[in-house]
Amino acid sequence: MHLFSGPVRKMKAPAQSTTLQNGDRVAVVGGGPAGSFFAIHLLKEAKKLNRQIEVVVVEKRGPAEPNFEGFQCKGCNFCAGIVSPRLNEILDQCGLTVPDEIIQGHIDYIWIHGQWKNVRLRVPDDLKMYSVYRGSLPGRRTGRPAGFDGFLLGEAVKAGARIQYGEAQAIAYNAAGMPTLTIKLPSGETAAFDASFVSIASGINPHYGMDSCADHFTASVKRLNPSFVPGRSRRTLIFELDVGEEYLQRKMNREIYFLEYGSKDLALEHTALIPKGRFLTVAMIGNFVDHVILPRDSRQIIQQFLALPQVDRILPGIAAAPLACACAPRMTVTTAISPFGRRFAIIGDAAGSRLNKDGLYSAHVTASGLAHTVLHEGIDEPSLARGYGKTVHWLAADNRFGKMVFAVSRAAFSTPLLSRIVYQAFATEYKVRDQRSRPLSSMLWKIASGMSDYREVLREMRGHQVLRSVLMGAMVTLRNMICELVLGIRWGKYGRYPTVVVKEKRQGLKQHLAASLGMPLDPPPDFERMYEIKIHGSNEEIMTELARYGRPDSRFLRLRFIDMRQIQGTPNRVGSVIRYRVPFAKLEAELRLTRQVGSETVLYEADDRLVNRGRLIFDIAPTRDGNRRLAVYAAFDYKKGRGIASRAMWRTGRFLFPEFVHDVVWNHALCTIKEDVEERMARWEMKVLDSAPASGPRTDLIDGPQ
Repeated sequence: MHLFSGPVRKMKAPAQSTTLQNGDRVAVVGGGPAGSFFAIHLLKEAKKLNRQIEVVVVEKRGPAEPNFEGFQCKGCNFCAGIVSPRLNEILDQCGLTVPDEIIQGHIDYIWIHGQWKNVRLRVPDDLKMYSVYRGSLPGRRTGRPAGFDGFLLGEAVKAGARIQYGEAQAIAYNAAGMPTLTIKLPSGETAAFDASFVSIASGINPHYGMDSCADHFTASVKRLNPSFVPGRSRRTLIFELDVGEEYLQRKMNREIYFLEYGSKDLALEHTALIPKGRFLTVAMIGNFVDHVILPRDSRQIIQQFLALPQVDRILPGIAAAPLACACAPRMTVTTAISPFGRRFAIIGDAAGSRLNKDGLYSAHVTASGLAHTVLHEGIDEPSLARGYGKTVHWLAADNRFGKMVFAVSRAAFSTPLLSRIVYQAFATEYKVRDQRSRPLSSMLWKIASGMSDYREVLREMRGHQVLRSVLMGAMVTLRNMICELVLGIRWGKYGRYPTVVVKEKRQGLKQHLAASLGMPLDPPPDFERMYEIKIHGSNEEIMTELARYGRPDSRFLRLRFIDMRQIQGTPNRVGSVIRYRVPFAKLEAELRLTRQVGSETVLYEADDRLVNRGRLIFDIAPTRDGNRRLAVYAAFDYKKGRGIASRAMWRTGRFLFPEFVHDVVWNHALCTIKEDVEERMARWEMKVLDSAPASGPRTDLIDGPQ
């Protein structure tokens, strides 16, 4: 059987060098993002050049009925499913607006977790990042599940492409020197398809569990171009948990998490946690995953991963969530050699993809590069090497730089001391620098989001500004470690979270506190510090923890050489008094709770024995995701003394207890409060889970304990 028995224009023997012309037919093998992007770019550019090009997309998943304004691509697409800000900008430039039914979740923050040190990166207001499903899985999705691949394929059809359902099994040259595809149709029949040019976007997972090198179609490509060598690949493990939309909104609303370490028994390099409606997508790579064989090995890894303490702290009780689906596809780690020949070229994952990040953007890069080449350079092998070869070479070079970037990044986040230095450098930048002058933060954002080429990231990583921030972080880390040792501060199981309030938010927080208390907080004192942390808990739970301030059972603000004790009144009520005493120095002061606003704000004021105008404010405010932000405001004027002896004494005291000590103490205190509150919340949620029916998603964990 011969599909489309003749091309629109009569086929001639190929010229030595030619571009696509009027009446030429282009076959695109694969209707995924790379194939759809290629069809869209080719048809739009051909229209500008006033050339009539016929584009036929050969897609094995189907036929299926149209869905919204696109097509439903059945099955799984083996992808974490993140549309990066970089790709979204490309979509905007192409006039492609992703429908709301495809977007599973908008992302405002990226968390990087490394050895209990946690860094949060905000997606800039002028950029957009979101999660999607590529296909129709997992099967538990309700309604008419929309996929990103189907949307792009529909846009290709709108641009003028046609779809031929069937599976391309081989490619060869016919007697006229034109490429001919052998296609297995949905009916089971085999048909031949002639074209002037073939773009191959079949990916590296044409059949699940099969290496692309063993694929019959790939073997036929090698026969056309013996120089073609597929890129190396490794396994990933991707699985979906049916967690419940309300639970995810509470724990990960508009956030994604990147975990840069596993455990001694579970060697992982990089894991992404991505919320998508009621489901959580987990995508991981690492030595443990490289040798996975479904289903036994994957189940073991999933169970081990969900039992990791860092995972349980982010999503308590997640190990009990139903598993919706799982797969172990391959991902490219090197670029293919010579992925083109006379009148054909390979794009997408089979040609190469940016290392560990943004495969969808890589698909666009290869697709647009090839579309430009075949219309402006030529479709013979030298022209493809000259034009499209630049794109392939860029991708190969970028991945070489990427290997160095990720080697440094893994070392920084998986080593306890180095991860603390990076964490401290990050926090210091937010404390002392303006938004536009935070080089380490900017570099981490580019790595996490895939916004920049790896060459640029590596250049910044080796640049003096980032190195200066890291050096400053190392010095502050050493200073803080000495301070913690002297004061007896122990972190133990508690994770570290930046608690600094960035410069641009301090005045706003101060105004909020003044409005809540109904009193001014000016003029500026000698010492003024603000700290904040987000807590998955209610006002009542946080206030319950704050009520331990100054009590023997408190696990925060317990410092060596300083005795803090509640000596009067009821905790968190006006009249409560906390006494500070340094026994060996015979120094003593009291903090009295003088104002309380519901379960949101309390104000302590200090007597004048050690400081003047001393104020300590705790404030709890709701966050957009239904959680709470605990803020601390500490301010006072230093004692000056009147005579020479008294002035010298107060200066000595200020020297022995410098301002940075407050940063160390309150960072530990807030992280401890957060962990203790969330641990109690997790125990309550587990009780609810244990008493709930065994089947169905966990949608009843939004309300905290009463």
